Amino acid sequence: MAKATAPALSGTEPVLTAPVGPPESVEHNGGGAGHLDASPPIGQSSRAEFDGGLVCGRIHREDGPPVPSAALTLIDPRGHQVARATGDADGSYALSAPQAGHYVLIVSATGHQPAAVNVAVGQRPQQLDLSLMGSCELSGVVRTAGHGEPLPGATITLTDLRGEVLATATTAEDGTYICHGVVSGTYTVVAVAEHMRPSATTLTVPDTGLSRHDIELAPLAALTGSAWADNRAAPDIHISVLDEAGEVTATARTGEDGRYIVSDLPAGRYTVVARGYPPVTSQVTVSGGEATHDVRLSYGPEDGS
Repeated sequence: MAKATAPALSGTEPVLTAPVGPPESVEHNGGGAGHLDASPPIGQSSRAEFDGGLVCGRIHREDGPPVPSAALTLIDPRGHQVARATGDADGSYALSAPQAGHYVLIVSATGHQPAAVNVAVGQRPQQLDLSLMGSCELSGVVRTAGHGEPLPGATITLTDLRGEVLATATTAEDGTYICHGVVSGTYTVVAVAEHMRPSATTLTVPDTGLSRHDIELAPLAALTGSAWADNRAAPDIHISVLDEAGEVTATARTGEDGRYIVSDLPAGRYTVVARGYPPVTSQVTVSGGEATHDVRLSYGPEDGS
């Protein structure tokens, strides 16, 4: 099966052919033959009793899904139309050339960049699949929520309604991103950056081609506090933060001033366990930003601590 991806319309392009057996064995990939409207042959060398050379295949996007209802036009080397057809819902198409010879197949579809490819038509069917790039573009800026500072290095992922990843981009130093070759439709746009909460938004890209979507990301929460023992700061205390399932999410140790900090915590309810003296357990709820939680220890240090 020959495949092409939007070559330039030029008489110097290589001829793409892929004989697939006699006409009666041609498979149309689950679709019909389209709607044909052939005009009389112009300027082609004819063959006796030529029944028309079949050109068939499928039109699909670069990422795989079919492109339905594509418009296909077959022209001769002088640019005269000799046949045209409309692709089926599953992307399959078929059209017949009036005579054997060299032609150019032009394909266009809403929301996609057009494609053109040389094809040689003979007595045997030619099967030719074509992939079309999207003609739309999604761009925007990723900033921090509240402060509005640009976020470089954030990853933007575009998925379709089936969850298939269609495009990815990384923000520049000024927080800008751009996704080229997007097809019009409805998508989920996900933004991820270090120390920030991920963001997911449903977005519709119009047929007009350009769409802008700015994104704000909120920072993950930080839990800070001090460990105290006998009203004095307690250094080198091991702090464990457990989630609601009892799994350790993060750990830290207090410094010489008894202070500790645990960053990048999602919002939720946590259990804080302080060890170094007999363990002390307490509860804290983190809802965003920075939460403060002190722990108070008593008795003497554990043996071997």
